[in-house]
Amino acid sequence: MTRKNNKDTPNVNTTPPKIENSEDYALQFAKALSSSYQSGSLFSPLWQNELLKSLNMSPTTFDRKKIEEMIKNPKANEDALKDLSQYLFNVVMQFNRLVNYYSTIPTFDSFIVATNADEEDMKSTAFKKSRRKAVDIVEKLSPKSTFPNILKGVILEDAKFYYVREFGDSVALQEMPSKYCKIINKTEYGYQYAFNMYYFLQSGVNINDFAPEFSEYYSDFANAGSSKDRYVYWQPLDPIKAPVFKFDETRAGLTPPLMGLFLDSAEIEHYKGLLKTKTELETWKIIVGQIPMKSDTKGASVANNFAIDPNVAGQYTAILQAGVPNGVKVATTPFELKTVDFNQSQTQNNIVGFSQDNFYQAAGSTPILFGSGTVNASGLQASIKVDEGYVIHMYRQFERFINSYLKSKTGKYRHKVVFPDITVFNRDEKFEKYLKAGQFGFSKTLVSLAMGINPEDMQSLLAYENSISLVEKYLVPLSSSHVQNGNKDSGRPKVSDNDLSDDGAKTRDLDLNNR
Repeated sequence: MTRKNNKDTPNVNTTPPKIENSEDYALQFAKALSSSYQSGSLFSPLWQNELLKSLNMSPTTFDRKKIEEMIKNPKANEDALKDLSQYLFNVVMQFNRLVNYYSTIPTFDSFIVATNADEEDMKSTAFKKSRRKAVDIVEKLSPKSTFPNILKGVILEDAKFYYVREFGDSVALQEMPSKYCKIINKTEYGYQYAFNMYYFLQSGVNINDFAPEFSEYYSDFANAGSSKDRYVYWQPLDPIKAPVFKFDETRAGLTPPLMGLFLDSAEIEHYKGLLKTKTELETWKIIVGQIPMKSDTKGASVANNFAIDPNVAGQYTAILQAGVPNGVKVATTPFELKTVDFNQSQTQNNIVGFSQDNFYQAAGSTPILFGSGTVNASGLQASIKVDEGYVIHMYRQFERFINSYLKSKTGKYRHKVVFPDITVFNRDEKFEKYLKAGQFGFSKTLVSLAMGINPEDMQSLLAYENSISLVEKYLVPLSSSHVQNGNKDSGRPKVSDNDLSDDGAKTRDLDLNNR
């Protein structure tokens, strides 16, 4: 990897400020050390790798007691709760799948509309150039691949901090280290955050990996000099170029959306441990031999008057133990023993399944989608609608970000991006709705969106097909298969799964109509 030379490093005042206390000394030492790292001569791929992993991977582990303490006071444990969410995402598969499930519900299909142009304007060359620029910017941002990853982080941590980077032919959203970001204001563009410039004093951090303006921010910070400026290291950032995507915008505090599932997630691992212990105990056997006691002439037992010599008893016990397989123990005792059986119910073998059911019930999502539970068609559809409503509000935040960014890029004409509420579950329903509306003169663009095809791609595809007379020359209309005699698929078209009753779903699943 090629590093920039010293001339690209921030312009820092080389005259050292007066050292008044130990804090000033420590700050000057850190700045000097950081300047050496910025030179590139001390660059280490290992440092760079660790810094990148620290953005969204935490090595911290947690036990149940610690989880309970943090949940009781989320305001004082924002960073720890983010670490906990990442920990559960890594070790509890049910939590992992739920996060991925929520983040992949939105499809991020979008279209662009003009906000300040009439029909005459839309015929002009200037408007077409402006629209083309808006389309290019959206394509560079690549919402379908970029935004689901952002949404996943938001569901895990509540808020994710980004910075827009422009690289000529591409526009990227650079993830910022959350622990060095602080929400400071709420604007018309969403929350605004400040960045802690002390981040650049860490080993291995190269300021050239950030937007050019960060070099200026760092110079201001480094040249401030005096520790009397307590907050000089917090640099407020432009909310248009530095968006905050936050799941719950009603409060500035950071509380992971799935925090209510943290204990349930930990319980799954706890119950797995219990089941493992139970299974191990069921494979163990203990053989207990009782040492007989001597009796007097009247038949009464004499205290401590054993009928077998202790050495002999010990030898026989050792011989028995040597002859039994692993998992079987031999013991000898003079006492009469009773067995207490803790295996009272075979249903206890399903304690892990019980904890999983509790997890999904607490989440409000049906376990059917994750491979367990009893199929109920109407209940399944209702649960999916609830899940869609849980995440679909994030469309509005992504719209706000793109539209505020477009304002300064498209010149005289303004354009806005719209994400219609299409999801992976309602795509077929939306297609039927938009197609029917299109037959009555409404927009045809929405039909292509419901098919998962970008409107510009659809327009280009249709133009190409028309240019080669694809329909007239090459495509012969197909006969409707369901009206032809002798076809096994004849008869009434199948009803959509969404419109089936529970009995209908059962009939289809068991293929009862063909028996």
